[in-house]
Amino acid sequence: MESVTGTRVVEQIRYRFANVYIQGFNTEAIFGLQHVVEALKITLEALKRGIMAANRPELDLLLRISCTTQISKAISYAGIKSGKCACFVVFSKNKHDLLKARNHALQSLPEVDSAEIIVDASTRNTIATKLGLEAASHYLPDDTEFLKYLIERAALITK
Repeated sequence: MESVTGTRVVEQIRYRFANVYIQGFNTEAIFGLQHVVEALKITLEALKRGIMAANRPELDLLLRISCTTQISKAISYAGIKSGKCACFVVFSKNKHDLLKARNHALQSLPEVDSAEIIVDASTRNTIATKLGLEAASHYLPDDTEFLKYLIERAALITK
């Protein structure tokens, strides 16, 4: 199958698998795998309780990763960018459809090095600046504290 762009894969999976959610992210907005996992946990709990910040779970996740309540800002900051690496999160209650959707995405996307997202002081400072924090902020002493800050902000996102 010919490779398609990330945005097209997202559209295809949303169309083909009604009970599977997918969201693509600009990797520069992600502070490591734990950032994504913890934000996804918050989204899933919000979905279960009926208190999501957006009408769709994948948009709720985008808002929480972006630490904003405005969809346009979230897309601008953390959405897939042309010519940049992307991170995709696929989730569902239906394991069979989830695996089919994942396989479809893997076949549709170009082969890339699946190296982990780099988390370092530079990444921390870049994300902090985009979130409006100053470099001397007490939220930036180390990766662990900054991750806690991001997760706490993600949990505070509401309609």
